[in-house]
Amino acid sequence: MNNPDNKPPSDRPRFGGGIFLFFGLLIGSIVGIALNEASIGMISGFGVGCLLAILVWVFDRKRAEEGR
Repeated sequence: MNNPDNKPPSDRPRFGGGIFLFFGLLIGSIVGIALNEASIGMISGFGVGCLLAILVWVFDRKRAEEGR
């Protein structure tokens, strides 16, 4: 509930990193299939996607704290 006294910390839009999870899985699977290691490619792509999503989350938290 937002009232005038309880304003959100920042009015700036938030970033989302979920697209990196999807593209990590997709690209990792394609590269894995090309190298005849589909499972390893998918897992490594998921790991890279998770890392990028976490970096976006950390960057967005710092950006939101600066915008207060």
